[in-house]
Amino acid sequence: MVVLIDRVPRHLLDELVEGSWLPIIGAGFSRNAVFRDGDPPASWAELGAALGSDIEGVDDSIGTLEAISAFEQAYGRVALIDRTSSLIRAHDAGPGPAHVAFARIGFSNVVTTNFDLLLERAYERIDKGCLPVVDETQLSTPNRYAGPRLIKFHGDINHPARMVITEDDYDRFLQVFPLLVTSVTAMLVERTGVLVGYSLDDPDTRQILALIKTRLGNMKRPLWSVQIDATPQVVNRYERRGVKVINSPGIRGRGAGEILEQFFDELAQYWRDRLPEKSVSLDDRVTADFRTPQEASRICYFAIPATLIGWYRDLLFPEVEAHGLVPVTARDVFSPPGTVSAKLDTLISRAAYVVAEVGDQSSEYEAALAIAKKPEGNVLLVAPEGHSWISPNLNRQKVLTRPVRFESNSETFVQNFREWLSSIAHRTVLKIGEPERLLVHREYGAALISAVSLLEVVLSEKFAEDPQDSPRHATLRSMLKQAERQELFASATEHAIIMESVNQRNRTIHTQSNISPVDSRRFVKAIRQFVDRLTSKEAY
Repeated sequence: MVVLIDRVPRHLLDELVEGSWLPIIGAGFSRNAVFRDGDPPASWAELGAALGSDIEGVDDSIGTLEAISAFEQAYGRVALIDRTSSLIRAHDAGPGPAHVAFARIGFSNVVTTNFDLLLERAYERIDKGCLPVVDETQLSTPNRYAGPRLIKFHGDINHPARMVITEDDYDRFLQVFPLLVTSVTAMLVERTGVLVGYSLDDPDTRQILALIKTRLGNMKRPLWSVQIDATPQVVNRYERRGVKVINSPGIRGRGAGEILEQFFDELAQYWRDRLPEKSVSLDDRVTADFRTPQEASRICYFAIPATLIGWYRDLLFPEVEAHGLVPVTARDVFSPPGTVSAKLDTLISRAAYVVAEVGDQSSEYEAALAIAKKPEGNVLLVAPEGHSWISPNLNRQKVLTRPVRFESNSETFVQNFREWLSSIAHRTVLKIGEPERLLVHREYGAALISAVSLLEVVLSEKFAEDPQDSPRHATLRSMLKQAERQELFASATEHAIIMESVNQRNRTIHTQSNISPVDSRRFVKAIRQFVDRLTSKEAY
C-alpha cells in the first residue's frame, strides 16, 4: 500500500506535530461531498459557467468572476445567493469521508473560503463541534468546542450579506474586513499555510497569495498546496508563485476523495504517534509512558471540567493510585501550542481507562472518542445528581451518579467508584516482558523507560499497605530509599546500578538523550533481577 505522507517533507511533518499548520480549504475540497443524485457541488469554474449561461447575450468566454457579477447585476443579490446555493448543493449535500478524515486531525484553527457548511457538519459527524467565525466581532470569542475555530474567510450561505463572491465584494474586502484579514495574516507569521482544494485560476487563491505577499513580505513562511497527481507544469506554476507542492500520487481505481481520505488519516495517525515525544508532564510516570511504544498503560485519564479537578484530585485520585494506576487530566500534560485537540486524542489513545463528566460538551466529546477506542467497560461516565439527559452515543455506558456538592454525601460515590475500578483494573498493568521486547527491537531508550516503570509498579505494590506511606503517590526515589532501609537490595553494587538507571531514565525522558545498547541492556538486566526477586518473595 502506498504511504501518501511519504511525499510530505520531514520538517513539514514536524511542524504538523508542533501545531504549526494552518489549513486553508478551497472550493475543490467540496467536490468530495456525498449526495443522492445529480451533479456534485459546482467547482468555481462550473459555478461561473452555469451562472453565465443564465444570462442572455453573455459570451461563453467570459471569466467566472465576471459571470457571477453579471448575474447579480441582472437578477439581484438574492437570486445570486439562491442560485449559488443550489449549484454548490449547500443544503442537500453532506460531508464525505475525506471531510470526516480531515476533521479528525487536531487543528486548532482552520480557514476556508467555501460558502457551504460541509466542514461544520463533518465536525458534528464525529461529535467534535467547531466554532464558525463569520464576522469580525467573533474573533475574540473563546472557543468552547472540542473542534477548531473555523474562520469563514468569505462568509457562507447562511450569511448572504457577508459573502465575498462578486468583483465588487473582492474589491471592497480589505476595507470592509480589515480585522479578519489582519487576524489570518498574523496566524501565517507563526504557522505554515497549507492549501487544500485550490487552483491557481481561482480568485480565492490569487487573493490569498496577494494578501500574504502584501501584508507579510519577507516575514512570510513557505506556503504549501496539496495536489493529486499534478503534472510538472502545474507544480512549476505553483512554485513560480512561491507555493510549494505536496504532490500525492494517483492510485488506480481510487478517486480524489479516497486519496485525500487516506492522506488525512495518515496525517492524523502520524500526529498521534509523534505528539507524545513533544509532550511533558509534571508527573514523570506520565512522561515515561508517553516515551514508550508499549501497548499497556498505567494512565487513568479524567476528562473533567477544570472547576472539578480539585474535588476529583481529593476524592478519586488516591483510589486510582491504590490500584497502581496514574491519574491524569489534560492540564497535567504540556504539549506544543495549538495541539490541544491532538493532545486529548493522544491521552485517550494512551490511557488504560477514561473517566468523563456528562453534561460538559468537551468532556462528552472525549467520552465518545474513548468509547470508540477502548474495550467495553473501560470508560466510566460521571453525572451529577439530577442530570437526566445523556447523548445517545453515550447512553450504553456505565454511569456513576455523584453528589452535586462533593463536600456532602460523597462516601457512596467514592465507594461505587472504588468498586468499578476494582472490577476492571489489574494491579500490575505493564507487561512483564516489555523491556526485553523493546531491546530486541533496538528501542534502547524505551526499554530502559519501560523497565523503570515496571520497577515503580512493583515497588508501589509492595509498599501499598505500608502504614508509613501516605495515601498519595509515593515517588520512586522515596520507595527506593524504603527498599534500601528494608535491605531488599542484594548488594551495594545492585543498588548503585538501579539508582544509575533511574537517573539515566530521567535524562532520557526529559532531554531525550541517547543511551548506548550496552548500558540499556545492563540497566534492564539489573532491574529485571531485582524485580524478579521481589515478586518471587511475595509469591512465596
